[in-house]
This record gives sequence, C-alpha cells and structure tokens, in this order.
Amino acid sequence: MGYKIKYAKEALNELDEIFNFISSVSVSGAKNVVNRIREKVNKLTFMPSGFDFDDRIGRRLHDKFKTEALVSDDYLILFVVDEENKEVIITHFIPSKSDYMRLLKK
Repeated sequence: MGYKIKYAKEALNELDEIFNFISSVSVSGAKNVVNRIREKVNKLTFMPSGFDFDDRIGRRLHDKFKTEALVSDDYLILFVVDEENKEVIITHFIPSKSDYMRLLKK
C-alpha cells in the first residue's frame, strides 16, 4: 500500500503564488510548471524519499520529522514522512534559488 499525500495550508498557498507569478507571463507555462510539480509530488506515494533538507540548512524544521526535499524545475518541494500513518505531508514549495533561511524563519 502507498502513502497518502497531504498538503499543509502554507504549501497550497505557495503553490498558488507560483502559479500566479508565472501566469503573469504565460498561463500555459504556469500550468505546465504546476503540473510538473504535482507529478513529482504524486510519485512520493510510492517512494517517499528525497535529500535531507534539514542537513542542507543545518537545523531541523520540525521536531517530530526530518524534512526532505525534491527539486522540480526551479522549485524545491519540502516534505515530511509520517511512517506511522503512511502519510507524506508537503510543507513548502520554495524557489530553489532563494534564501531558504530567510523564507523559512518562523
């Protein structure tokens, strides 16, 4: 059995922001980018693994889970895996060329 995908509210807002930003230049381009991101996310139902994002930034973003990441186009898909409930929780979509630390400060 595969993993269920869940989205944090903030992640959904960030995905909308990505679409809106790109669609100001090209609606079809925005649809393509968002579709490719969603395709990457959907693959996590079968094999929920990526690179260790916590290690990359030198701190843990979540107390209970390790944050992992995948790259899709110019964006990072941040997620945690809840093995107990067989869930992958998408926490953020951030530009890969951004200042991660500034964007993820709470």
